[in-house]
Amino acid sequence: MQTSPPSPRSAAPARPHRLLRWLGWSCGTLLLAMVLLLTVFDWNWVRPGIERYLSHTSQRRVHFDDLRVRISNTLAPTVILRGVEIENAPWAARRPFARVGEVRFVFDTLRTLFDDQSVVSHLILIDAEVDMERQADGLRNWRLRQPEYRGPGKYKVLRLEARNSRIRFVNHGIGLELEASSETAPAEPAGTAGPPLPNRIRFSGRLQGTPFTGDLLTAYEMSLQETGDFFPLRGHGSADGARLDLDGRIADFFRMGALDARVRVSGSSLAGLSPFVRLTLPASPAYQGTGRVRISRERYAVEDFHGKLGASDLDGSASVSRDSERRRWQARLRSGLLRWEDLRGLLRGAEGGARAPAAAARVFSPETWNLERLRSEDGDFDLDVAHLSVPEFPALESLRARAELKNGELRLAPFDLGMAGGHAQGRLEFDARSAPAGLRLELEARALSVERLTANFPQAGAGGAMMARLKLVAGGDSPAALMGSASGSASAALRDGRISNLLDAKLGLNGGKLLWLKLAGDRAITLRCAAVALDFRDGVGRSRSLLLDSDQTRVNGSATIDLRQERFDLLLRPQAKQGRVFALGSAIHASGSFRQAGFEIAKGDAPTPQGEAGAADCAPAAATGPAAPARAHADQAAKRAFAAAR
Repeated sequence: MQTSPPSPRSAAPARPHRLLRWLGWSCGTLLLAMVLLLTVFDWNWVRPGIERYLSHTSQRRVHFDDLRVRISNTLAPTVILRGVEIENAPWAARRPFARVGEVRFVFDTLRTLFDDQSVVSHLILIDAEVDMERQADGLRNWRLRQPEYRGPGKYKVLRLEARNSRIRFVNHGIGLELEASSETAPAEPAGTAGPPLPNRIRFSGRLQGTPFTGDLLTAYEMSLQETGDFFPLRGHGSADGARLDLDGRIADFFRMGALDARVRVSGSSLAGLSPFVRLTLPASPAYQGTGRVRISRERYAVEDFHGKLGASDLDGSASVSRDSERRRWQARLRSGLLRWEDLRGLLRGAEGGARAPAAAARVFSPETWNLERLRSEDGDFDLDVAHLSVPEFPALESLRARAELKNGELRLAPFDLGMAGGHAQGRLEFDARSAPAGLRLELEARALSVERLTANFPQAGAGGAMMARLKLVAGGDSPAALMGSASGSASAALRDGRISNLLDAKLGLNGGKLLWLKLAGDRAITLRCAAVALDFRDGVGRSRSLLLDSDQTRVNGSATIDLRQERFDLLLRPQAKQGRVFALGSAIHASGSFRQAGFEIAKGDAPTPQGEAGAADCAPAAATGPAAPARAHADQAAKRAFAAAR
């Protein structure tokens, strides 16, 4: 049986496969030939032509003794130059731009094809002295082919390895002058933690006129940008009384791509750090801090932080991370002592310096807040201060607060302010989601010592335990606007009170008693009742009741507080429970602004204050013991005041 030969139609499909194999074999052979040619080719044949070309385009002498090109097994070309000498640009410092024993450029061929810049994956300098200088307008002395070009860089260096080399870099645009030298590090003592670090880098320079120096140990190869490769780093830097010690690892040094290190910072004043953090920091007491710093593309964090500023201390952790387009802040902070004297300059600096005269004349600033950051960021904060020290307000003692910021709404709840032996507790809500922003505040204070509250005013001569309550709602985009729109209520009452007999005589306008006490001496007497309740509407508060009742004098009154105009008006109408030898007047009228006030004594009949408390407000109550009547009257007055506040 004979077999027929295959038809031309059945053999046709095999031809494209043979063609593809042939093309692949041809391209591979051609590529291999090119690699062999580039490898064995003596590039020194073209070296004189390259020197003449670069000397002509740069208008300065360019020379190198040897030129070689190698191709790696990944087809990455490496250009090797030896004995390099390049003159500096005419406008730059009077020193050579480069004197290099050997320099190697390892190019990333694939990335260069898809990048706007030529990518040098690895730059190696051996026995080199390089002087790099950049003008404020972008002119650079390392441009050889286009010396006047001021645009974006043509080359991108990802990693650097410098051995026995010195580099000087000057950037007139930011006021930076840096000199760094690398050398083989001495052997580290036995038992030193971490990997051996063979490369020692010493650096010095000036930044905006501030001198700095440093000494680092690291690996020979360092990543500069866009690699994500960590390399170890240990050493210190100092400038203007400040010192930074670091021990850890870092990636992409130029871009600060990532960092994981133990850090210690100390100095005589925060002002010395201003050029390095690009912020104007105020003068401050000496500071020091230690902690672990972790930086990545998505998160900045300081963990296990322990710091001091003057006599103040602060421990805890803080971080900021970016989720989509929003940043989220987190902080857990603790302090054993926080002094206003230590923080005064820092907080004033955060306010942006001195306020305008018109704003400084007011208690509540009319300057509008910029709330965009509040609307675009979220946060969760926890602060615990065991002891507060504020000379202007010695009654302040401690602070505990938790704050949450989400989608433009800030909630401070709960917060506990220790003051005057008691506590002021409450919640605050600030809503910046709409314009104007809204505020809701609820505050209740208990067992506040009047003696401590009036420590800066010893002439007050009052004592006892005070309770107070405040409820306000307001809207506005500045402190003045918020206070000018406030509506709500406020009340306060004194329990187990005492008052100076001399002050009682002054409030009672009892001239005879004043003369007698000047001769016989002052003493404390029982304050049976002291209470005030005010209602606020659109920034104006009017008293619902105002009463002070001692064993010898009863004072009724009325008050108006205008938060919008920052003014007040107070009328006190005393009634002596005992006869007066002569009366100084019938009422006390005080008025003025929050910053400057005056008073006068009405000689004739004074008008009856609006909202005057009734006679039953301090009526005797059933009780036992010598102190019980006064305590019962104070409790009743406090309950009425708090009920009015509701």
